[in-house]
Amino acid sequence: MDALQRAARASVARICGFYCIGVLFIMAALSFDPTSSFRAGAMLVIAFSAALIYKAWTMPNGKNHGDDAWALIKGQNSGSQNPDKLHSEALRHAYHEFSKKAMAVALTLWFMSVVAALMD
Repeated sequence: MDALQRAARASVARICGFYCIGVLFIMAALSFDPTSSFRAGAMLVIAFSAALIYKAWTMPNGKNHGDDAWALIKGQNSGSQNPDKLHSEALRHAYHEFSKKAMAVALTLWFMSVVAALMD
């Protein structure tokens, strides 16, 4: 089910992309003080990573009929495996993957805020 995992990753990537645009706008609004801008960005990304982890943790095992990944497997015959469970596992894996990437971005932003504070 490689196509299912790609669709789940694309669905979660779209969510992350829209959130990142919002974080960038907030950081741009705080650009008069680079230290606070990077700190605010880091805190927002940490909060987003926590939300992704929570979403993966509470992912139901069924009734996920609303995203691209579900549209992909709806018409396919999955054999003996439950399509709801396959969908949930693919989304859970994608949420975990993007939460790790978000934490790496948050760590980078936090480091940049420390560097900006040392330069002041």
